[in-house]
Amino acid sequence: MTAGIREEGCFMARTRSLAGTVAAAMSPALPACRVRPLAAAVRSALLAAALGAGAALAADAPANPEVATLSEIKVLGQQDKASTENTGSYTTREMATATRMGLSIRETPQSISVVTRQRMDDMGLNSLAEVLVQSTGVTVQENDSERTNFSARGFSIGNYQIDGVAVNSGSNALFDTAIYDRIEIVRGATGLVSGNGDPSATINMLHKRPGKEFAASAGLTVGSWSKVRLEGDIGAPLNADGSIRGRVVVAGQNRHSHLDLYQERKLVGAVIVEADLTPDTLLTAGIDYQKNTPKGTSWGTTPLFFSDGTPANMPRSFNMAAKWSSWERAFENKYIYLEHRFANDWKVKAAYGRLDSSSNGKLFYGGSGYPNRDGSGLGVWSSAFPYDEKQDNFDLSANGTFPLFGRRHDLVLGANGWKRTGTTNETQFEDPLPFATTIPDFRHWTGDVPEPAMLRTGAHDVATTKQSGAFIATRINVMDNLKVLAGARISKWETYSDRYDTQGRFAKRSSAYKTDDVVTPYAGVVLDVSKSTSLYASYADLFKPQNLKDKNNAFLDPITGSNVEAGVKSEFFDGAVNASFAAYEARQDNLGEEDSSVPLTFLLPDGSRPYVSTGKGTKSRGYEAEVSGSPLAGWQLFAGFTHSTSKTGKGVLTNTIQPSNMLRVSTTYRLPGQWQDLTIGGGLNWQNEIYTTATLPNKTKTRVSQGSYALANLMARYQISPKLSASLNVNNLFDKTYFRRVGFYNGGYYGEPRSVALNLRYQY
Repeated sequence: MTAGIREEGCFMARTRSLAGTVAAAMSPALPACRVRPLAAAVRSALLAAALGAGAALAADAPANPEVATLSEIKVLGQQDKASTENTGSYTTREMATATRMGLSIRETPQSISVVTRQRMDDMGLNSLAEVLVQSTGVTVQENDSERTNFSARGFSIGNYQIDGVAVNSGSNALFDTAIYDRIEIVRGATGLVSGNGDPSATINMLHKRPGKEFAASAGLTVGSWSKVRLEGDIGAPLNADGSIRGRVVVAGQNRHSHLDLYQERKLVGAVIVEADLTPDTLLTAGIDYQKNTPKGTSWGTTPLFFSDGTPANMPRSFNMAAKWSSWERAFENKYIYLEHRFANDWKVKAAYGRLDSSSNGKLFYGGSGYPNRDGSGLGVWSSAFPYDEKQDNFDLSANGTFPLFGRRHDLVLGANGWKRTGTTNETQFEDPLPFATTIPDFRHWTGDVPEPAMLRTGAHDVATTKQSGAFIATRINVMDNLKVLAGARISKWETYSDRYDTQGRFAKRSSAYKTDDVVTPYAGVVLDVSKSTSLYASYADLFKPQNLKDKNNAFLDPITGSNVEAGVKSEFFDGAVNASFAAYEARQDNLGEEDSSVPLTFLLPDGSRPYVSTGKGTKSRGYEAEVSGSPLAGWQLFAGFTHSTSKTGKGVLTNTIQPSNMLRVSTTYRLPGQWQDLTIGGGLNWQNEIYTTATLPNKTKTRVSQGSYALANLMARYQISPKLSASLNVNNLFDKTYFRRVGFYNGGYYGEPRSVALNLRYQY
């Protein structure tokens, strides 16, 4: 491995081997690098800011302790402004995902979308995938029934958070929304606070919070394909004055599918407790749990071509899985936060989270080859790969204001990081297999296949990734209508993979390298041109270690690049409506793409496909427009349009599997007068053509595509009584047949046909 040095930007990454003598043959020694001036400057700024903040807190603290004693407990203001539950709104007044400063959407110089609790309830959005498919600029595409990918601005989304704390689970797409107040989506780079500068987006899922008064709700949903979903939510004070309060949320769901043989069972639970230790100190602790158990799991797509090269035109229900084929996933997230607000409005928050996740894949799918018209021709892919992962996350930050030149300015500084350890256990199916490795006749497939015994050899691979860093940012009030934001982060990152033999003995270390003192700067400016409208621009450097591996099971080099964005934002009706327009350009080097030089059946030890680096100069350019909120009494509106194109360094279009134009619309209207108990609404999702190349049976390449399409959704809700309501959702109203993805394994993945769901909800 060679050291990567970036000259024109704001950082240089130093790389060295962690493997010692074991990996010496694979990872030659690198020359030492000097301490970079920029890294030293960031360290000095962080130290000076920390000392200055401490001095400011001490100076502003009351001399008499009795002065600081308040007669009543107060709820922290930031949570009040940001929470969307029970507001009935499609927007929020405050968010902190991008900068940690608790700014409004208009004050933040980046593109932001917020999917509120009301919108999730109105549209029946019960998973993160269902939320993002109705969000501005986000593409949702499936490889099969259990693997879903999210992309924005032409790049894969890799940054996920819960309450602002990093979580990176392979099950992100499955996260159930029952436990969340809102989903915040920041498009563009957020490397300042997250470490991973990613030009696509950061997804932040924020918990529901307990209140000081008793509240409870229960819901029952029945729908297409035998869907049954139950939800329960109860919150209450746990002592007389409500200074200790708790909340429990549970959900269970069983459903079949438009896919033959497929069914899924899901269990979700969350417990959260808040305690006001003092009038200004809040302690929060909680645990989330979710388990998804599918059967009839597919492991690939629907064939696009017969063996004679003609279009196959398979039905949407096509699924060559065995009935026992499954990819069970479970995850448990434990967290604790401590937050204190000082008398001068400075706030310090410490957070720790532990995410334990497991994946137990045991798969059978007839996805190999090209089907013959007589029903034969398809080969079987089968494998098993149990995987366990543990991720520890910490986050410490302080933010407040400071005086300078007669004005007060904002400052935030902090440190955060995570350690992720993933264990892949080596397995073998019994030999010989109890089933044939070909599908006898796909036209009459029943999925009745003997389930093989799975044996663990005892050998396993343990992949460890660590990231940590410190950041500082300020918002300078240059004038009443001009704010300048500037900041930087200094990060460390390392990764390695350890191999253990069948006796549990350490065998070797591979894929090991480390980066130190990587600095990612951030800058932005916001100019208020009126009381309701602002112009903004922002710049961020990108540095993103990849968890993708090449065919030799070695991690790809980190992604580097930059992100530039400019636009206009407006607030209307006292913040009830937010509107924005943004133009952007993002550049990434070393971007990973799937390796087409290896057979389609080639898999890495963890079950993933190998990738290769695209080298220099991948660029994405585009623009986005969005409006959300309540323009009129009773009317909630969300609408977002995106245009985006990506090109390689040679100017060749890339990522054409993602649409270049997308429109997302959701709206509801509560009728006035004697019809006020009735709310009606709907939505529209439109995108233009996607395309790529596939291989025909004669080994020649051909273009495969999905033309532009629009999907219409309807909803209606009737308030039967003050506490009981009934809702109806219809998705894909006109039963459009379309592919969500084409070309993967020379096949396509169909979108869902028309579906209907009826919900009854009781609110106490």
